[in-house]
Amino acid sequence: MSSSMRTILIIGGTSGIGEAFAKRWHSAGKKLVLTGRREARLKELEAELPGTRTYAFDITDLKAVPGHVKALFEKNPDIDTVWINSGKGNLYSIKDPSSFPDEAVIDEINTNITGPMIIARHTIPKLLAKSTPTNFLITSSGLGYAPNGTFPTYPPGKAFIHHYMAGIRGALKDTNVNVIEIVPPMVRTDFHQQYSEVSKGIPCMSLEDFVNDTFKQLDGNKAEDLKEVAAGSAQERVDFWRAGPGKYMEKMKIPG
Repeated sequence: MSSSMRTILIIGGTSGIGEAFAKRWHSAGKKLVLTGRREARLKELEAELPGTRTYAFDITDLKAVPGHVKALFEKNPDIDTVWINSGKGNLYSIKDPSSFPDEAVIDEINTNITGPMIIARHTIPKLLAKSTPTNFLITSSGLGYAPNGTFPTYPPGKAFIHHYMAGIRGALKDTNVNVIEIVPPMVRTDFHQQYSEVSKGIPCMSLEDFVNDTFKQLDGNKAEDLKEVAAGSAQERVDFWRAGPGKYMEKMKIPG
């Protein structure tokens, strides 16, 4: 896949998985455009990763998203790969509405679902307009393949992303846009540390191992052959889905 990626826009690239992938791609000589909410952190990454371009915006400011996408492509017309990695997960009790405000639920859904869908609507036509292969990626989660009541909103949001990616992959079949879902298991990042108390005893993959395992698949396969790229315990969940609903889709000749 790497040969079809030259300039990569990472939406949500200032920490964790996004930052780790940015550093890996930078070391491979890829051009990078990084976005995030924290302008100061973006400036630090510009200095750390010479040649990297940055752009600050908040994907939950839904009305502003189309304008940001337009500006990003005007400033960086060489973008051929878009990866939406931004995400948010919150622990709360469905038994107790006072444990979490409605506004936070809305913010989580806008971060994980609505914002990425609007970005997709405005980036994919730009990728389709190019004469060379392009790539569209979103990070989901192994939690999207099995419910988890500890995080009432996060797993269904990631399940939504999985179905969305399978659907648009079918819609973009035989075009120049490759649609790839990145599916991490629980990975040792700041996100994981935030909820370390409730995740005790649950296998957790190191960030380094996750990046290495994911890049083995990205580097070892043609982009058009990739669908879900999973690692660790998330791979079993993806395989189970492909052996069930995925097989049904094949039987019904539904691409995705």
